[in-house]
Amino acid sequence: MSIDRKEQGTTRQSILQLLRRHGQMTAQELSDALCIGAVGVRQHLAMLDRDGLVQVAGLRRSVGRPSHLYMLTAEAEDRFPKRYDRIALDVISYVAQDGGASAVDALFVRRREMLACDLRPRLIGRPRSDQVATLTDILIEQGYMCEHEQQPDGSFLLTQYNCPVDCIARRHPQLCIQELQLYEDLIGAPIVREGTIAQGSHCCRYRIPA
Repeated sequence: MSIDRKEQGTTRQSILQLLRRHGQMTAQELSDALCIGAVGVRQHLAMLDRDGLVQVAGLRRSVGRPSHLYMLTAEAEDRFPKRYDRIALDVISYVAQDGGASAVDALFVRRREMLACDLRPRLIGRPRSDQVATLTDILIEQGYMCEHEQQPDGSFLLTQYNCPVDCIARRHPQLCIQELQLYEDLIGAPIVREGTIAQGSHCCRYRIPA
């Protein structure tokens, strides 16, 4: 059964790659390209549609019955390699070359201010427990593997097991400083950071007062 699942995963990945290459294809075209039956292709397409990775783009009308055209969804783009980290590091390097360390600091400060302005309405005026829960949801939306728990003294422990900007934070530790400041801005209270992935810990951990 594990072999069957592996083969199914490989077939679905091949379908995604074909749609990425050609834009839109019918089930029959995918069947011909993969040398498997059209019925099997439609089953894979149904699973990919269920997972939000493909969608029907329209109909192709020709002799006989019209055929559905399939295309990738925006969510499917995450299945293909990206190098945003390299671009981000290059941009920061260019900023440093032109303006020095102070320019890099100003860049991260401006990023924090913009994020705070955008996110603050989701937390302002809410009880601390709701604020921490909402901050956790925000971080998950941004790609952090994040959770929180309330401690016996009423404080909260916010833990991030993945950092989507780790490659930048390791070279530019001021990013971590600004992230801590951002959380304090959003919560409206001082927060103690007990460790970061960028500094060698297995997680980033923040202690938030009750």
